[in-house]
Amino acid sequence: MAEKSAVRSKLVCYLDFENQAETEKSIKDKSPSGNNNGYRESGLLLVNFKGCGNAAYMHAGDILFHGDTFQDKPYSGITVAAWVRLLELPGSHSIFDTIGSSHECGQYHFEINDGNIRWFHRNETQQTVFSVEATGGLVKQGAWVHIAGTYDGTIGKAKIYVNGDLKNMSVNEYGGYLSRDWNMRVGIGDHKNFRPVLGFVDEFRIYNYAISKKEITDIVSKCKFIATVSPANPAAVAAPPTAPAVPPVVGKPPIAVTHDAVLINDDKERDNSAGKSSNQEMEETILKRSKIFRKHRHHKKNWD
Repeated sequence: MAEKSAVRSKLVCYLDFENQAETEKSIKDKSPSGNNNGYRESGLLLVNFKGCGNAAYMHAGDILFHGDTFQDKPYSGITVAAWVRLLELPGSHSIFDTIGSSHECGQYHFEINDGNIRWFHRNETQQTVFSVEATGGLVKQGAWVHIAGTYDGTIGKAKIYVNGDLKNMSVNEYGGYLSRDWNMRVGIGDHKNFRPVLGFVDEFRIYNYAISKKEITDIVSKCKFIATVSPANPAAVAAPPTAPAVPPVVGKPPIAVTHDAVLINDDKERDNSAGKSSNQEMEETILKRSKIFRKHRHHKKNWD
């Protein structure tokens, strides 16, 4: 128990992709500790958006972390959050995943599958700690969306938020701690070369606790993504074009799929003292339509 209490609840990784040289391999961690830099894999590009600055264009590469030296790994709770814009919606797009050394299956899976969102974790012994999906095509092709997955091991609740709204949750009545064995892989994009993020990722955050709905709403309010509208050419903002089949090798994505964004403010660390979410009725409604999640030996979408 001492291991759990030794780590202060905080933002442990924050990638905003600002002040980065185009050729620089390291992706700077802007969390308070600044210890968890990512690094580019393959041909990942940084693209500038007006106001909100750089975003990572993931079509041509991944962002990886050094799992063996990653500081303040989540243990009793976690939040993963990011702005995402997919240029191609079909298929699976891995926003965050880890693989440990005790088995070859993925541990964390935070991903978009055909517009639906999956938030999942299995530990070192391949036991499922939490599993929840938000369905109904919540992610639209070509549109910016903010997604967040949280888990609080003290009460066993896993939640998915979309643009600050709670969309689904599950409860593991047994609770459970999270795997800190990230030795084989930690990254954004292309889990096992099958789940590339075909689009953009921005404002990527990992907390080592489950942040509140208010904290998520505050994060969402920081950036307002606005489609670029040209009065002389309104047709330019019609349905986004299909991304090229071959990953682009140029230094920027097609101009027709760029967007403007406005940065409202910048809050790089959140306090764990935020009050309990006032949206209790929403949670109760979601729980009524969700089955209580118990420890079990398999899951119909317990993908590797």
